[in-house]
Parts: sequence; structure tokens; C-alpha cells
Amino acid sequence: MQQIIDVAHNVGPYAQKLADLGVVSVIRYYNNRNSSSLPSKCLSKGELAALHGAGLSVAVVFQAGGGANGRLSDLSDANGIRDARRALKLATELGQPTGSGIYFAVDHDYVAPADLAQIARYFEKVKIELGGRYVLGVYGSGLVARRLHDAGLVDLIWLSGSLGWSGTRSALRDGLWTLFQKDMEQDLPFGGIDYDGNVFNSAAASFGQFSAEGPVETPRTVGASATYTITARSGLNLRAGPGESFGVIQKYPLDTLVRGVKRIGDWMQIDIQGDGVSDGYMHSSYLKAEIGGLPLAFTGSITSKPIDIAKAELASGVAEIPGSQHNPRIVMYHATTKGGKAPDETPWCSSFVNFCVEQAGIKGTDSKWAMSWHDEGWGNDVTAAPQAGDIVVFRRTGNGANGGHVAFFQSMTDTTITCLGGNQGDRISVSSYPKNGPKGAYQYRLLSIRRA
Repeated sequence: MQQIIDVAHNVGPYAQKLADLGVVSVIRYYNNRNSSSLPSKCLSKGELAALHGAGLSVAVVFQAGGGANGRLSDLSDANGIRDARRALKLATELGQPTGSGIYFAVDHDYVAPADLAQIARYFEKVKIELGGRYVLGVYGSGLVARRLHDAGLVDLIWLSGSLGWSGTRSALRDGLWTLFQKDMEQDLPFGGIDYDGNVFNSAAASFGQFSAEGPVETPRTVGASATYTITARSGLNLRAGPGESFGVIQKYPLDTLVRGVKRIGDWMQIDIQGDGVSDGYMHSSYLKAEIGGLPLAFTGSITSKPIDIAKAELASGVAEIPGSQHNPRIVMYHATTKGGKAPDETPWCSSFVNFCVEQAGIKGTDSKWAMSWHDEGWGNDVTAAPQAGDIVVFRRTGNGANGGHVAFFQSMTDTTITCLGGNQGDRISVSSYPKNGPKGAYQYRLLSIRRA
């Protein structure tokens, strides 16, 4: 069962059952009025109390038509004012805490410049009416979301699961999203209720959800997903084990999005149902990372050490991309540290080490600052007797810089230390550094070598 679901029905009577299935957050609706086909679409105070009582957080999206089927009149200037005021009224009646989010739906693949301009005016009216009391979000296509985000109109982006909509795949690749409605039209095992499962971008702090106490931040592993596109022209087999000798469970066509659980050699464990459990295996050479690669706690195995993770990343050839584009794998490393995602030009040696350490189930420093591993006294100081895989911390000065470098210890001589690390020559590599001396334009000095 997915951890973050959206549903257009009252699920208050099933709140505890949802929690027991592993659901963490439920996204529900605000609107102007319910329809005969969806008589309980609008979130009620009683339902909200039941969800919170079961320990579930809640997020909301306003949808009154939302421009579905190209009906742009739903998103007029006047309706922007009307819809925002109605959302505020409902939020006040239900006690939604300020500082949490309200999404507004754009439920169609709009591409014409005039249509996009009208949608922007609708959100301008909404933003003025909300007055900063709630974080404004949009549900829709990647193109619509990008236009609104670039105009400074929205902070939260919920991408529709309709991957054919304009700009959605590029928004996913660029990390321009908060939620992605990946698993659509699923059925709950009770109540005859359908729902959609959602992926959370772990580079964000939250997706605007709230508890009875106030806005809620999202742990990085909640709702996280490594999502891959099948690139095999004739489709790709899901097998019962990591090898061609295992039987075929099902074949999935080109461009299908699947979730990765962990790597086993050249094979990837695949989660079809979105519950974090493996349903079979696919050959990784035919899978292209669509959302940054494997998330926290899903790379390697339970017995992996940080250095094992680092070696696997080294073998993947991760490197910065010259120019304005950014390697999504490096952006993901940054997402494991405080402040979240950042361009691949941002120094990333500490983010890389944090990623590897946390993948092995160990708490890192949560910092992009290399010397945090020394300054905060992380682990134990084993400088006198280091082993391969320990963490080396240097102070680095020169060329206008006054910072540090952190990497995994490999070996050393009387004067140098060889390390496996990120941001070494703008890539993951094995390089040697002086214990106390110059390397290129910089002066290095060993501070300490650490072990968890």
C-alpha cells in the first residue's frame, strides 16, 4: 500500500484501517459543492478528526472543475477570487493550520500561450486572496507547473500521473515537483473506494500536509521512490529472480514507469504495487532513472557498508554535467542533507558521504559542509589506525576558498592519503591528497579520520 494517497471519498470510517496498511498521509478535496457522483468529495470536519485521530496527516487540493476537458472558463480571474475565498472559508471551519498547503487543480493539458497566461492570472488572484496564510500549490502538468513556478506564483507542485501531458517528464527529471501521482486508479481492499498513490520528492521538506497540531514535515523516506523508465523497445520482462534463468512474471512495454527497490548485481528489484516490497526483477541496463535514482534506505542490502555504496556509485560513473543542466544523481545526494536539493556545481563531497552513510542505515551529519564530520565529532576518531572505508576529513584553503573536503579512506603513505569520494575532479573518483601540503591551487591539511 502506498504511503501517500489521494482520494475523492470520505475515508474517515476507514482511517485506522488505512494507518494499519501503512498509509501515512491522505490528500483530500476542497470544492464549492459536491456532485451526485462524488457526494463526499469535500473534506468534512468529522472526517478530518478521524484521520488525525488515526495518526494520519492530511493535505488538501481545491478543485471546482479545474479546467477539465479544456473548459478554461473554470480558471477565470473571477473564479480565482471565488475559489480562494471558498478554500479559506473551509480551511477556517476545519481548523487547517496556517503555514500548511492548499493546492489548486488544473486538470487538463493546456499548452497554448493564451491559455497558460489565463491560468497564471487565475493563480495571481488566488495568491492575493490567500495573503500568505497558506502555501500555494498547483496540481497539473509539468508545463503548467513550470510556468507558475517560474512566475513565483506557486511553491508546491503536484504532477498529475498523466505522463503524456506536456512538460511532466522533464519536470520529473529536473526535480521540479513536490508530489507525483504515479499509481492511478487503485482500489482499497475495503469500502469499494478507489484512490491514487503518490511519490514524494525527498528533496522537499514537506508537501503541505498537516496534523491536528500544525504543519508536518516529511521524513525523507516517506513516500520516496526510485522511479525508472523502461527503455527496451520491445518491452522488458519482470522475472521471479535476478537472472534470465528465472521465470517471466509479466512483460511491461517501452516507457512504462517502474519503482526500483534495490540493485542485485546487474538486476533491479522492482516494486509494481508501490508498497516498497519487491514484485520481481528487471535487468538494470534497460532502466533509465527518471526520478534521481534510488532513494534513502533502498540501495544495496541490509548488510551494506557506506564504502560499498560509494563503490557502487563510483562504478556508475557519476559526474557533473557541464553547463546549465545538473546530474540528477548529484542533486539527489544534496537532497539527503539539510537545505535539500542543489545544483551539481554546489560542492557535493559531504552530500555524497551523507548519502552513502545513510544508505547503510547510519546517521550522517545532515550537512553539505565537509568539515562537519570533524567539527561535530561524528563517530570515533581513528586517525591513528584507519581502515578502508573510514571517513577522511581535510581542511582546504587557497584560491579564495576556506573550507574542506571529505571522502572515504582507501590507503596512505607517510605523506599522502588516497580517497574514494565525490566532487573529486567534478566526479566520483579515487584520488590522492597530501596530509599537509599543496594539491593544485589548494592547500590541504588532514583534520581527522572518522569511523561510525
